[in-house]
Amino acid sequence: MEDKTMKKASKKIIAVFLVVVMTVSLSACKSSSGDTSNTSSETSTTVAASTDSKAEADPQWGAYDEPVTITSAIQASAVQEFRDKDSYDDNEWTRLIKDTFNIDVDVAFSADITTDAYKNKMNVLLASGDLPDVLKFDDRNWLKQAIQAGYVMDITDVFDKYASDAVKQYQTDYGDAFKGVTYDGKLYAFPYMSNNFHQATNLWIRDDWLKNTGKSAPKTVDEMVDLAKTFATGDPDGDGVNGNTYGLCLAEDVVQSNYGTIMGLLEAYGVPCYGDNGIFYRGDDGKITFSYIQPECKDALAVVRGLYKDKIIDPEFMAKDTSKLETDWAQGTIGMTYHMNWGTWHPFNIIYEDSGVITRPYPLPTVDGHEVKQGIQSNQVGEYFVISSKCKNPEAIMKILNLYEKTAISGSEDDFNTYWADEQYRLSPIYIGIPTENFAPQLLKALDAKTDANLKGTALQYYKYVTGFEDGSLSKDANAYGTWGQMNAAGSMKIDLDYQKNGQDVINIMAGEEPDIWIQNASVLNDLVRTAYTAIITGDKDLDYFDTFVKEWLEAGGQETLDEMEKIYPNN
Repeated sequence: MEDKTMKKASKKIIAVFLVVVMTVSLSACKSSSGDTSNTSSETSTTVAASTDSKAEADPQWGAYDEPVTITSAIQASAVQEFRDKDSYDDNEWTRLIKDTFNIDVDVAFSADITTDAYKNKMNVLLASGDLPDVLKFDDRNWLKQAIQAGYVMDITDVFDKYASDAVKQYQTDYGDAFKGVTYDGKLYAFPYMSNNFHQATNLWIRDDWLKNTGKSAPKTVDEMVDLAKTFATGDPDGDGVNGNTYGLCLAEDVVQSNYGTIMGLLEAYGVPCYGDNGIFYRGDDGKITFSYIQPECKDALAVVRGLYKDKIIDPEFMAKDTSKLETDWAQGTIGMTYHMNWGTWHPFNIIYEDSGVITRPYPLPTVDGHEVKQGIQSNQVGEYFVISSKCKNPEAIMKILNLYEKTAISGSEDDFNTYWADEQYRLSPIYIGIPTENFAPQLLKALDAKTDANLKGTALQYYKYVTGFEDGSLSKDANAYGTWGQMNAAGSMKIDLDYQKNGQDVINIMAGEEPDIWIQNASVLNDLVRTAYTAIITGDKDLDYFDTFVKEWLEAGGQETLDEMEKIYPNN
Protein backbone atom coordinates (compact mmCIF):
# COMPACT_ATOMS: atom_id res chain seq x y z
CA MET A 1 0.00 0.00 0.00
CA GLU A 2 2.03 2.80 -1.15
CA ASP A 3 1.63 7.74 -2.55
CA LYS A 4 -0.58 14.07 -5.02
CA THR A 5 -0.08 16.97 -2.89
CA MET A 6 -3.12 17.77 -0.81
CA LYS A 7 -4.34 21.12 0.40
CA LYS A 8 -2.56 22.54 3.39
CA ALA A 9 -4.45 22.43 6.63
CA SER A 10 -6.17 25.58 7.76
CA LYS A 11 -7.54 24.69 11.17
CA LYS A 12 -5.81 26.63 13.92
CA ILE A 13 -7.06 25.39 17.26
CA ILE A 14 -4.79 26.65 20.03
CA ALA A 15 -4.21 24.69 23.21
CA VAL A 16 -5.22 26.73 26.29
CA PHE A 17 -3.85 24.47 28.93
CA LEU A 18 -0.49 22.71 29.06
CA VAL A 19 -0.35 19.27 30.61
CA VAL A 20 3.23 18.22 30.64
CA VAL A 21 6.40 20.27 30.80
CA MET A 22 9.24 18.57 28.99
CA THR A 23 12.82 19.45 29.82
CA VAL A 24 14.97 18.19 27.01
CA SER A 25 18.73 18.19 26.91
CA LEU A 26 20.39 16.73 23.86
CA SER A 27 23.88 18.00 24.52
CA ALA A 28 25.31 14.52 23.99
CA CYS A 29 24.30 14.64 20.36
CA LYS A 30 25.08 18.23 19.45
CA SER A 31 28.04 18.88 17.23
CA SER A 32 30.73 21.51 17.44
CA SER A 33 32.63 22.99 14.50
CA GLY A 34 31.23 20.33 12.22
CA ASP A 35 32.21 17.51 14.58
CA THR A 36 29.29 15.10 14.98
CA SER A 37 30.88 12.98 17.70
CA ASN A 38 29.08 12.77 21.03
CA THR A 39 30.24 14.83 23.98
CA SER A 40 30.51 13.43 27.47
CA SER A 41 27.19 14.95 28.57
CA GLU A 42 24.24 12.59 28.70
CA THR A 43 20.94 13.12 26.94
CA SER A 44 17.98 13.17 29.28
CA THR A 45 14.27 13.80 29.11
CA THR A 46 12.24 14.48 32.20
CA VAL A 47 8.51 13.93 32.25
CA ALA A 48 7.17 16.50 34.68
CA ALA A 49 3.99 16.07 36.69
CA SER A 50 0.88 17.14 34.83
CA THR A 51 -1.44 19.76 36.24
CA ASP A 52 -4.40 18.15 34.45
CA SER A 53 -5.96 15.89 37.08
CA LYS A 54 -7.90 13.48 34.84
CA ALA A 55 -5.07 12.97 32.37
CA GLU A 56 -2.49 12.44 35.11
CA ALA A 57 -4.70 10.12 37.16
CA ASP A 58 -4.79 7.75 34.16
CA PRO A 59 -1.56 8.43 32.16
CA GLN A 60 -2.41 6.05 29.30
CA TRP A 61 -6.10 6.77 28.88
CA GLY A 62 -7.08 9.87 30.84
CA ALA A 63 -8.71 12.70 28.88
CA TYR A 64 -7.68 16.33 29.30
CA ASP A 65 -9.89 18.77 31.20
CA GLU A 66 -8.89 21.46 28.71
CA PRO A 67 -8.22 20.90 25.01
CA VAL A 68 -4.66 20.12 23.91
CA THR A 69 -3.41 20.57 20.35
CA ILE A 70 -0.76 18.53 18.58
CA THR A 71 0.54 19.27 15.07
CA SER A 72 1.30 16.57 12.54
CA ALA A 73 2.63 16.04 9.02
CA ILE A 74 0.75 14.21 6.30
CA GLN A 75 2.36 11.94 3.73
CA ALA A 76 -0.10 12.68 0.94
CA SER A 77 -0.99 9.60 -1.08
CA ALA A 78 -2.70 8.97 -4.37
CA VAL A 79 -4.40 5.97 -2.78
CA GLN A 80 -5.80 7.91 0.18
CA GLU A 81 -9.58 7.59 0.46
CA PHE A 82 -11.84 10.05 2.27
CA ARG A 83 -15.32 9.28 3.45
CA ASP A 84 -18.22 11.67 2.87
CA LYS A 85 -16.82 15.16 3.42
CA ASP A 86 -13.78 14.05 5.40
CA SER A 87 -10.38 15.65 4.92
CA TYR A 88 -6.94 15.49 6.47
CA ASP A 89 -8.19 18.02 9.04
CA ASP A 90 -11.52 16.40 9.86
CA ASN A 91 -11.96 12.64 9.64
CA GLU A 92 -12.74 9.48 11.61
CA TRP A 93 -9.47 9.67 13.52
CA THR A 94 -9.45 13.35 14.38
CA ARG A 95 -12.99 13.04 15.70
CA LEU A 96 -12.24 9.89 17.69
CA ILE A 97 -9.11 11.44 19.19
CA LYS A 98 -11.03 14.57 20.14
CA ASP A 99 -13.91 12.61 21.66
CA THR A 100 -11.61 10.28 23.59
CA PHE A 101 -8.90 12.57 24.89
CA ASN A 102 -9.94 16.15 24.12
CA ILE A 103 -6.93 16.38 21.79
CA ASP A 104 -7.14 18.51 18.65
CA VAL A 105 -5.02 17.47 15.67
CA ASP A 106 -3.71 20.34 13.57
CA VAL A 107 -2.12 19.34 10.24
CA ALA A 108 1.00 21.44 9.85
CA PHE A 109 1.57 20.44 6.22
CA SER A 110 1.04 17.70 3.66
CA ALA A 111 3.42 16.65 0.89
CA ASP A 112 3.32 14.00 -1.81
CA ILE A 113 5.08 10.81 -0.74
CA THR A 114 5.15 9.38 -4.30
CA THR A 115 7.51 12.10 -5.52
CA ASP A 116 10.40 13.92 -3.86
CA ALA A 117 8.01 16.48 -2.34
CA TYR A 118 7.87 14.94 1.13
CA LYS A 119 11.59 14.19 1.21
CA ASN A 120 12.35 17.76 0.14
CA LYS A 121 10.11 19.06 2.90
CA MET A 122 12.01 16.92 5.42
CA ASN A 123 15.28 18.46 4.27
CA VAL A 124 13.82 21.94 4.74
CA LEU A 125 12.76 21.00 8.25
CA LEU A 126 16.23 19.64 8.96
CA ALA A 127 17.67 23.02 8.03
CA SER A 128 15.16 25.03 10.06
CA GLY A 129 14.38 22.74 12.98
CA ASP A 130 10.73 23.79 12.76
CA LEU A 131 9.24 20.30 13.03
CA PRO A 132 5.58 19.58 13.71
CA ASP A 133 4.94 17.69 16.94
CA VAL A 134 4.89 14.32 15.21
CA LEU A 135 5.93 13.16 11.75
CA LYS A 136 6.80 10.01 9.85
CA PHE A 137 9.92 9.44 7.76
CA ASP A 138 12.27 6.66 6.70
CA ASP A 139 15.75 8.19 6.31
CA ARG A 140 18.15 7.09 9.07
CA ASN A 141 20.68 9.78 8.16
CA TRP A 142 17.98 12.42 8.54
CA LEU A 143 17.12 10.97 11.93
CA LYS A 144 20.72 11.02 13.13
CA GLN A 145 21.21 14.60 11.99
CA ALA A 146 17.94 15.67 13.61
CA ILE A 147 19.03 14.07 16.88
CA GLN A 148 22.43 15.72 16.71
CA ALA A 149 20.80 19.08 16.08
CA GLY A 150 18.48 18.63 19.05
CA TYR A 151 15.31 18.66 16.94
CA VAL A 152 14.04 15.21 17.91
CA MET A 153 12.93 14.21 21.39
CA ASP A 154 14.35 11.39 23.44
CA ILE A 155 11.08 9.62 24.17
CA THR A 156 12.44 6.92 26.48
CA ASP A 157 10.66 8.23 29.59
CA VAL A 158 7.54 9.34 27.72
CA PHE A 159 7.14 5.89 26.19
CA ASP A 160 7.74 4.17 29.51
CA LYS A 161 5.18 6.25 31.38
CA TYR A 162 2.42 6.79 28.84
CA ALA A 163 2.48 3.85 26.39
CA SER A 164 -0.08 1.14 27.14
CA ASP A 165 1.04 -2.39 27.94
CA ALA A 166 -0.16 -3.51 24.50
CA VAL A 167 1.98 -0.86 22.79
CA LYS A 168 4.98 -1.64 25.01
CA GLN A 169 4.72 -5.27 23.96
CA TYR A 170 5.89 -4.26 20.49
CA GLN A 171 9.23 -3.26 22.00
CA THR A 172 9.58 -6.84 23.23
CA ASP A 173 8.24 -8.55 20.12
CA TYR A 174 10.11 -6.37 17.62
CA GLY A 175 13.34 -5.62 19.40
CA ASP A 176 15.31 -5.14 16.17
CA ALA A 177 12.89 -2.48 14.94
CA PHE A 178 13.27 -0.55 18.20
CA LYS A 179 17.03 -1.03 18.13
CA GLY A 180 17.07 0.77 14.81
CA VAL A 181 15.71 3.96 16.42
CA THR A 182 17.73 3.73 19.64
CA TYR A 183 20.91 5.79 19.96
CA ASP A 184 23.22 5.79 22.99
CA GLY A 185 20.65 3.66 24.76
CA LYS A 186 17.87 6.19 24.28
CA LEU A 187 14.69 5.77 22.24
CA TYR A 188 14.24 8.56 19.71
CA ALA A 189 11.36 7.28 17.60
CA PHE A 190 8.55 4.78 17.41
CA PRO A 191 9.30 2.36 14.56
CA TYR A 192 6.74 1.56 11.90
CA MET A 193 6.87 -2.21 12.14
CA SER A 194 5.49 -3.11 8.75
CA ASN A 195 7.12 -6.30 7.52
CA ASN A 196 9.84 -6.27 4.90
CA PHE A 197 8.00 -8.79 2.74
CA HIS A 198 5.95 -5.85 1.53
CA GLN A 199 8.94 -5.03 -0.67
CA ALA A 200 9.65 -8.59 -1.81
CA THR A 201 9.29 -9.04 -5.57
CA ASN A 202 6.84 -11.30 -7.38
CA LEU A 203 5.72 -11.64 -10.99
CA TRP A 204 2.21 -10.22 -11.50
CA ILE A 205 0.04 -11.13 -14.50
CA ARG A 206 -3.49 -10.20 -15.58
CA ASP A 207 -5.84 -13.21 -15.54
CA ASP A 208 -7.69 -12.16 -18.69
CA TRP A 209 -4.54 -11.92 -20.78
CA LEU A 210 -3.47 -15.41 -19.78
CA LYS A 211 -6.94 -16.73 -20.59
CA ASN A 212 -7.20 -14.90 -23.92
CA THR A 213 -3.81 -16.20 -25.09
CA GLY A 214 -4.31 -19.72 -23.77
CA LYS A 215 -1.08 -19.47 -21.83
CA SER A 216 -0.08 -20.58 -18.36
CA ALA A 217 1.93 -18.58 -15.86
CA PRO A 218 5.65 -18.93 -16.68
CA LYS A 219 7.85 -21.04 -14.43
CA THR A 220 11.15 -20.17 -16.12
CA VAL A 221 12.64 -16.98 -17.50
CA ASP A 222 12.53 -18.47 -21.00
CA GLU A 223 8.79 -19.03 -20.56
CA MET A 224 8.41 -15.48 -19.23
CA VAL A 225 10.12 -14.12 -22.35
CA ASP A 226 7.88 -16.26 -24.56
CA LEU A 227 4.77 -15.02 -22.75
CA ALA A 228 5.94 -11.41 -23.03
CA LYS A 229 6.34 -11.83 -26.78
CA THR A 230 2.86 -13.36 -27.04
CA PHE A 231 1.39 -10.44 -25.11
CA ALA A 232 3.16 -7.90 -27.33
CA THR A 233 2.56 -9.45 -30.75
CA GLY A 234 -0.83 -11.09 -30.26
CA ASP A 235 -4.20 -9.82 -29.10
CA PRO A 236 -4.20 -10.45 -25.33
CA ASP A 237 -6.73 -7.70 -24.63
CA GLY A 238 -9.20 -9.14 -27.13
CA ASP A 239 -9.81 -5.89 -29.01
CA GLY A 240 -9.21 -7.52 -32.40
CA VAL A 241 -5.93 -5.69 -32.95
CA ASN A 242 -2.54 -7.38 -32.75
CA GLY A 243 0.56 -5.57 -31.53
CA ASN A 244 -0.99 -2.66 -29.64
CA THR A 245 0.12 -3.97 -26.25
CA TYR A 246 3.44 -4.57 -24.50
CA GLY A 247 4.66 -7.78 -22.95
CA LEU A 248 6.56 -6.62 -19.86
CA CYS A 249 6.28 -3.42 -17.89
CA LEU A 250 9.43 -1.35 -17.42
CA ALA A 251 9.84 2.01 -15.69
CA GLU A 252 12.43 4.72 -16.22
CA ASP A 253 14.29 3.85 -13.02
CA VAL A 254 14.78 0.20 -14.11
CA VAL A 255 15.75 -1.00 -10.60
CA GLN A 256 14.75 1.91 -8.39
CA SER A 257 10.98 1.85 -8.33
CA ASN A 258 8.14 -0.12 -6.76
CA TYR A 259 7.15 -1.82 -9.98
CA GLY A 260 8.15 -1.94 -13.60
CA THR A 261 11.68 -2.92 -12.55
CA ILE A 262 13.94 -5.82 -13.44
CA MET A 263 14.61 -6.68 -9.78
CA GLY A 264 12.65 -9.94 -10.00
CA LEU A 265 14.65 -10.95 -13.05
CA LEU A 266 17.94 -10.19 -11.30
CA GLU A 267 16.79 -12.24 -8.32
CA ALA A 268 16.10 -15.17 -10.65
CA TYR A 269 19.83 -15.07 -11.45
CA GLY A 270 20.63 -15.21 -7.73
CA VAL A 271 21.16 -11.47 -7.21
CA PRO A 272 19.16 -10.31 -4.15
CA CYS A 273 17.61 -6.87 -4.60
CA TYR A 274 15.60 -4.55 -2.40
CA GLY A 275 13.95 -1.18 -2.84
CA ASP A 276 15.70 1.79 -4.36
CA ASN A 277 19.29 1.06 -3.45
CA GLY A 278 19.89 -2.65 -3.75
CA ILE A 279 21.45 -4.43 -0.79
CA PHE A 280 24.84 -5.25 0.66
CA TYR A 281 25.45 -8.92 1.43
CA ARG A 282 28.22 -11.46 1.69
CA GLY A 283 29.10 -13.27 -1.51
CA ASP A 284 30.32 -16.83 -1.85
CA ASP A 285 33.83 -15.65 -0.98
CA GLY A 286 32.62 -14.33 2.38
CA LYS A 287 33.22 -10.69 1.47
CA ILE A 288 30.58 -7.96 1.47
CA THR A 289 29.39 -7.09 -2.01
CA PHE A 290 26.57 -5.13 -3.63
CA SER A 291 23.56 -6.22 -5.68
CA TYR A 292 23.92 -4.40 -8.94
CA ILE A 293 27.60 -5.07 -9.64
CA GLN A 294 27.26 -8.87 -9.77
CA PRO A 295 28.38 -10.57 -13.01
CA GLU A 296 25.02 -12.37 -13.20
CA CYS A 297 23.40 -8.97 -13.75
CA LYS A 298 24.89 -8.95 -17.23
CA ASP A 299 22.92 -12.09 -18.12
CA ALA A 300 19.69 -10.52 -16.84
CA LEU A 301 20.40 -7.33 -18.78
CA ALA A 302 20.91 -9.38 -21.93
CA VAL A 303 17.37 -10.73 -21.55
CA VAL A 304 15.83 -7.28 -21.15
CA ARG A 305 17.99 -5.90 -23.96
CA GLY A 306 16.51 -8.51 -26.28
CA LEU A 307 12.95 -7.66 -25.22
CA TYR A 308 13.59 -3.98 -25.85
CA LYS A 309 15.14 -4.66 -29.27
CA ASP A 310 12.09 -6.68 -30.30
CA LYS A 311 9.73 -3.95 -29.02
CA ILE A 312 8.27 -6.30 -26.43
CA ILE A 313 8.94 -3.52 -23.90
CA ASP A 314 7.58 -0.01 -24.46
CA PRO A 315 10.32 1.86 -26.39
CA GLU A 316 9.39 4.96 -24.38
CA PHE A 317 10.00 3.34 -20.99
CA MET A 318 12.73 5.92 -20.24
CA ALA A 319 9.97 8.53 -19.91
CA LYS A 320 7.65 6.39 -17.78
CA ASP A 321 7.50 7.02 -14.07
CA THR A 322 5.11 5.01 -11.92
CA SER A 323 2.27 7.51 -12.34
CA LYS A 324 2.44 7.12 -16.13
CA LEU A 325 2.61 3.37 -15.74
CA GLU A 326 -0.59 3.52 -13.71
CA THR A 327 -2.23 5.11 -16.74
CA ASP A 328 -0.90 2.31 -18.93
CA TRP A 329 -2.31 -0.27 -16.55
CA ALA A 330 -5.66 1.51 -16.44
CA GLN A 331 -5.77 1.69 -20.25
CA GLY A 332 -4.86 -1.97 -20.57
CA THR A 333 -1.66 -1.68 -22.57
CA ILE A 334 0.45 -3.88 -20.28
CA GLY A 335 -0.36 -7.09 -18.50
CA MET A 336 2.76 -8.42 -16.78
CA THR A 337 5.30 -6.87 -14.43
CA TYR A 338 7.69 -7.54 -11.61
CA HIS A 339 6.19 -5.79 -8.61
CA MET A 340 6.21 -5.76 -4.83
CA ASN A 341 4.20 -7.99 -2.53
CA TRP A 342 1.35 -5.45 -2.22
CA GLY A 343 0.34 -5.23 -5.89
CA THR A 344 -3.39 -5.79 -5.35
CA TRP A 345 -3.43 -2.68 -3.19
CA HIS A 346 -1.85 -0.60 -5.95
CA PRO A 347 -1.91 -0.32 -8.91
CA PHE A 348 -3.83 -3.49 -9.82
CA ASN A 349 -6.79 -2.32 -7.77
CA ILE A 350 -7.32 0.31 -10.49
CA ILE A 351 -8.16 -2.16 -13.24
CA TYR A 352 -9.99 -4.46 -10.86
CA GLU A 353 -12.33 -1.70 -9.68
CA ASP A 354 -12.79 -0.47 -13.25
CA SER A 355 -13.33 -3.75 -15.08
CA GLY A 356 -13.20 -6.58 -12.56
CA VAL A 357 -9.94 -7.92 -13.98
CA ILE A 358 -7.79 -9.76 -11.47
CA THR A 359 -4.03 -9.38 -11.55
CA ARG A 360 -2.35 -11.95 -9.33
CA PRO A 361 1.16 -12.80 -8.09
CA TYR A 362 3.30 -15.76 -9.08
CA PRO A 363 6.68 -17.06 -7.90
CA LEU A 364 9.61 -15.60 -9.78
CA PRO A 365 10.40 -17.53 -12.98
CA THR A 366 13.71 -19.33 -12.58
CA VAL A 367 16.91 -19.83 -14.54
CA ASP A 368 18.75 -23.16 -14.79
CA GLY A 369 21.89 -23.16 -12.71
CA HIS A 370 20.71 -20.35 -10.41
CA GLU A 371 18.65 -20.24 -7.23
CA VAL A 372 16.26 -17.36 -6.68
CA LYS A 373 17.51 -15.02 -3.95
CA GLN A 374 15.19 -12.40 -2.51
CA GLY A 375 16.63 -9.33 -0.86
CA ILE A 376 15.06 -8.40 2.47
CA GLN A 377 15.73 -5.22 4.42
CA SER A 378 17.02 -5.39 7.98
CA ASN A 379 14.32 -4.98 10.62
CA GLN A 380 16.44 -2.17 12.06
CA VAL A 381 15.71 -0.08 9.00
CA GLY A 382 12.36 1.29 7.92
CA GLU A 383 9.91 4.05 8.60
CA TYR A 384 9.48 5.65 12.00
CA PHE A 385 7.58 8.34 13.87
CA VAL A 386 9.49 11.06 15.71
CA ILE A 387 8.31 13.67 18.21
CA SER A 388 9.72 17.17 18.00
CA SER A 389 11.86 18.30 20.93
CA LYS A 390 9.64 21.40 20.98
CA CYS A 391 6.48 19.35 21.51
CA LYS A 392 4.72 20.56 24.66
CA ASN A 393 2.53 17.50 25.09
CA PRO A 394 4.40 14.38 23.92
CA GLU A 395 2.26 12.24 26.21
CA ALA A 396 -0.75 13.20 24.04
CA ILE A 397 0.93 11.46 21.10
CA MET A 398 1.47 8.34 23.21
CA LYS A 399 -2.22 8.37 24.15
CA ILE A 400 -3.12 8.48 20.46
CA LEU A 401 -0.80 5.53 19.84
CA ASN A 402 -2.56 3.58 22.59
CA LEU A 403 -5.90 4.42 21.04
CA TYR A 404 -4.72 3.28 17.62
CA GLU A 405 -3.60 -0.11 18.93
CA LYS A 406 -6.80 -0.62 20.88
CA THR A 407 -9.07 0.41 18.01
CA ALA A 408 -7.46 -0.44 14.67
CA ILE A 409 -5.50 -3.54 15.67
CA SER A 410 -7.23 -5.09 18.68
CA GLY A 411 -10.70 -3.65 18.18
CA SER A 412 -13.93 -5.05 16.82
CA GLU A 413 -14.72 -5.75 13.19
CA ASP A 414 -16.65 -2.48 13.03
CA ASP A 415 -13.65 -0.64 14.48
CA PHE A 416 -11.36 -2.25 11.91
CA ASN A 417 -13.62 -1.29 9.03
CA THR A 418 -14.08 2.24 10.34
CA TYR A 419 -10.56 3.13 11.39
CA TRP A 420 -8.23 0.91 9.35
CA ALA A 421 -9.94 -0.08 6.10
CA ASP A 422 -9.98 2.12 2.99
CA GLU A 423 -6.64 3.68 3.95
CA GLN A 424 -8.24 5.34 6.98
CA TYR A 425 -5.34 4.30 9.19
CA ARG A 426 -3.15 6.88 7.42
CA LEU A 427 -5.28 9.66 8.86
CA SER A 428 -4.12 9.01 12.42
CA PRO A 429 -1.16 11.29 13.26
CA ILE A 430 0.73 8.23 14.53
CA TYR A 431 -0.03 4.58 13.85
CA ILE A 432 1.37 1.08 14.05
CA GLY A 433 2.49 -0.89 11.03
CA ILE A 434 0.76 -4.25 11.09
CA PRO A 435 3.46 -6.91 10.53
CA THR A 436 1.46 -8.92 8.03
CA GLU A 437 3.71 -11.95 7.85
CA ASN A 438 2.99 -12.63 11.52
CA PHE A 439 -0.67 -13.15 10.69
CA ALA A 440 0.00 -15.17 7.55
CA PRO A 441 0.85 -18.59 9.06
CA GLN A 442 -2.24 -18.74 11.28
CA LEU A 443 -4.39 -17.30 8.53
CA LEU A 444 -3.16 -19.78 5.94
CA LYS A 445 -3.79 -22.59 8.41
CA ALA A 446 -7.33 -21.31 9.03
CA LEU A 447 -8.01 -21.01 5.31
CA ASP A 448 -6.87 -24.60 4.81
CA ALA A 449 -9.12 -25.78 7.66
CA LYS A 450 -11.96 -23.57 6.39
CA THR A 451 -12.65 -22.15 9.85
CA ASP A 452 -11.92 -18.89 11.63
CA ALA A 453 -12.56 -20.38 15.07
CA ASN A 454 -9.07 -19.62 16.40
CA LEU A 455 -8.69 -16.17 14.85
CA LYS A 456 -9.27 -12.75 16.35
CA GLY A 457 -8.54 -9.10 15.66
CA THR A 458 -6.66 -8.35 12.45
CA ALA A 459 -6.14 -12.01 11.53
CA LEU A 460 -9.89 -12.60 11.73
CA GLN A 461 -10.62 -9.61 9.54
CA TYR A 462 -8.07 -10.78 7.00
CA TYR A 463 -9.78 -14.18 6.94
CA LYS A 464 -13.13 -12.53 6.26
CA TYR A 465 -11.64 -10.43 3.50
CA VAL A 466 -10.05 -13.41 1.75
CA THR A 467 -13.05 -15.74 2.07
CA GLY A 468 -15.49 -12.94 1.26
CA PHE A 469 -13.59 -12.07 -1.89
CA GLU A 470 -13.42 -15.69 -2.98
CA ASP A 471 -17.11 -16.44 -2.37
CA GLY A 472 -18.15 -13.18 -4.05
CA SER A 473 -19.76 -11.53 -1.04
CA LEU A 474 -16.94 -8.95 -0.90
CA SER A 475 -16.07 -8.95 -4.58
CA LYS A 476 -16.62 -5.19 -4.80
CA ASP A 477 -14.58 -4.41 -1.71
CA ALA A 478 -11.14 -2.93 -2.49
CA ASN A 479 -9.87 -3.94 0.95
CA ALA A 480 -10.89 -7.53 0.28
CA TYR A 481 -9.13 -7.58 -3.10
CA GLY A 482 -6.00 -6.00 -1.63
CA THR A 483 -5.88 -8.47 1.25
CA TRP A 484 -6.76 -11.45 -0.94
CA GLY A 485 -3.82 -10.80 -3.28
CA GLN A 486 -1.41 -11.02 -0.38
CA MET A 487 -3.06 -13.46 1.99
CA ASN A 488 -4.89 -16.14 -0.03
CA ALA A 489 -3.54 -19.68 -0.13
CA ALA A 490 -1.47 -18.88 -3.23
CA GLY A 491 -0.97 -15.17 -2.50
CA SER A 492 2.19 -13.13 -2.45
CA MET A 493 2.71 -13.60 1.29
CA LYS A 494 2.64 -17.39 0.93
CA ILE A 495 5.06 -17.17 -2.00
CA ASP A 496 7.50 -14.97 -0.12
CA LEU A 497 7.26 -16.90 3.14
CA ASP A 498 8.17 -20.02 1.17
CA TYR A 499 11.31 -18.25 -0.05
CA GLN A 500 12.14 -17.52 3.57
CA LYS A 501 11.37 -21.09 4.63
CA ASN A 502 13.70 -22.40 1.91
CA GLY A 503 16.56 -20.12 2.94
CA GLN A 504 16.31 -17.98 -0.19
CA ASP A 505 16.10 -14.64 1.62
CA VAL A 506 19.17 -12.44 1.93
CA ILE A 507 19.04 -9.72 4.58
CA ASN A 508 20.68 -6.39 3.86
CA ILE A 509 23.82 -6.14 6.00
CA MET A 510 23.62 -2.35 6.09
CA ALA A 511 21.29 -1.57 8.98
CA GLY A 512 21.32 1.36 11.38
CA GLU A 513 24.84 2.53 10.62
CA GLU A 514 25.89 3.67 7.16
CA PRO A 515 29.48 4.52 6.17
CA ASP A 516 30.08 8.23 5.60
CA ILE A 517 31.46 7.44 2.15
CA TRP A 518 28.12 5.82 1.25
CA ILE A 519 26.13 8.73 2.60
CA GLN A 520 28.24 11.10 0.50
CA ASN A 521 28.16 9.06 -2.70
CA ALA A 522 24.99 6.97 -2.65
CA SER A 523 23.09 9.20 -5.06
CA VAL A 524 26.00 9.23 -7.50
CA LEU A 525 26.43 5.47 -7.28
CA ASN A 526 22.71 4.88 -7.75
CA ASP A 527 22.71 7.18 -10.79
CA LEU A 528 25.56 5.15 -12.23
CA VAL A 529 23.47 1.99 -11.89
CA ARG A 530 20.40 3.48 -13.51
CA THR A 531 22.33 5.17 -16.34
CA ALA A 532 24.43 2.13 -17.18
CA TYR A 533 21.55 -0.31 -17.03
CA THR A 534 19.38 1.90 -19.24
CA ALA A 535 22.17 2.39 -21.79
CA ILE A 536 22.74 -1.36 -22.01
CA ILE A 537 19.03 -2.18 -22.31
CA THR A 538 18.46 0.37 -25.08
CA GLY A 539 21.58 -0.63 -26.98
CA ASP A 540 23.32 2.70 -26.50
CA LYS A 541 26.11 0.69 -24.92
CA ASP A 542 27.37 -2.81 -25.64
CA LEU A 543 26.57 -5.54 -23.16
CA ASP A 544 30.24 -5.65 -22.18
CA TYR A 545 29.93 -2.06 -20.99
CA PHE A 546 28.64 -3.64 -17.80
CA ASP A 547 32.24 -4.44 -16.86
CA THR A 548 33.22 -0.80 -17.35
CA PHE A 549 30.27 0.30 -15.23
CA VAL A 550 31.34 -1.99 -12.36
CA LYS A 551 34.81 -0.48 -12.45
CA GLU A 552 33.36 3.05 -12.44
CA TRP A 553 31.04 2.18 -9.55
CA LEU A 554 33.90 0.87 -7.45
CA GLU A 555 36.08 3.89 -8.22
CA ALA A 556 33.29 6.37 -7.44
CA GLY A 557 33.14 5.37 -3.79
CA GLY A 558 31.77 1.86 -4.10
CA GLN A 559 34.96 0.08 -3.10
CA GLU A 560 35.51 2.42 -0.17
CA THR A 561 31.96 1.73 0.91
CA LEU A 562 32.54 -2.02 0.78
CA ASP A 563 35.75 -1.63 2.77
CA GLU A 564 34.03 0.46 5.44
CA MET A 565 31.15 -1.98 5.58
CA GLU A 566 33.60 -4.76 6.48
CA LYS A 567 34.76 -2.66 9.45
CA ILE A 568 31.27 -1.72 10.63
CA TYR A 569 29.78 -5.17 10.10
CA PRO A 570 32.62 -7.69 10.60
CA ASN A 571 32.04 -11.31 9.67
CA ASN A 572 32.08 -12.85 13.15
